[in-house]
Amino acid sequence: MIHGVYLSAQGAGIQSFRQDILANNLANASTTAFKRDVPVFRVFEPGEVNDDLPVNLTGERENAVGGVAVDGVVTVHESGALQKTDRPYDLGLTGEGFFHVTDGDQKYLTRNGRFIRDVTGRLVMEDSGLRVLNSAGTPVQIPEGIVDVHVASNGNISGITAAGTQALLGQLDLVTAPYESLTKVGNSLYAFPDPDELRPAQDRVQVRQGFVEASGVNPVLEMTSLIEASRTFEANINLIRMQDESLGRLLQSVAG
Repeated sequence: MIHGVYLSAQGAGIQSFRQDILANNLANASTTAFKRDVPVFRVFEPGEVNDDLPVNLTGERENAVGGVAVDGVVTVHESGALQKTDRPYDLGLTGEGFFHVTDGDQKYLTRNGRFIRDVTGRLVMEDSGLRVLNSAGTPVQIPEGIVDVHVASNGNISGITAAGTQALLGQLDLVTAPYESLTKVGNSLYAFPDPDELRPAQDRVQVRQGFVEASGVNPVLEMTSLIEASRTFEANINLIRMQDESLGRLLQSVAG
């Protein structure tokens, strides 16, 4: 094993992984409430070779090996900017918290508040049709004949009846959960393994009617990082090529 080639191959591998993450972030720069991902890498000091590395070396060479490996991906759950839509069922969140939605079988968390009222009167996600849950754990229902729907900052939903009276239609189920327990499943949805970890958001989050949360991706910064990762990947590939050529010349001179 030539240590220089080994380390350069590690460097190329993690930069390729980083490019995939950055490219996915850029592709979702306009996705409602998308949260950017950040790859995390672990540096191994010389002599720290163990089962976490793809190759184990023994003998004197073991202490000469260092390197780097992928340690995971972290999602940045910062609140995004709110975009004004003036649509009555669009809801944006500020602070820490999520909407609680369901497909009828599984429940998910989301900050994508681009909602509509479906033909049955239920409040659902516009892009997927998932039903929005109220604090009682049932889908939010907007009865026929209700006009001028108003959603308060605490999630209370009210509307005006045909008789001109105000009717309370329920309260959105706004919850929080440990970020490290959430798993992205696409469409700005998050799965959570343990329902007992959910807590009422209470004063930690506020609802803004007529707004949706923008993507948390800054396209300029992501593109700059993607260019940097691409150049670093190319540099590692060039180092591998140079070391391979040097080894070839060495073998030729020894054989000659």
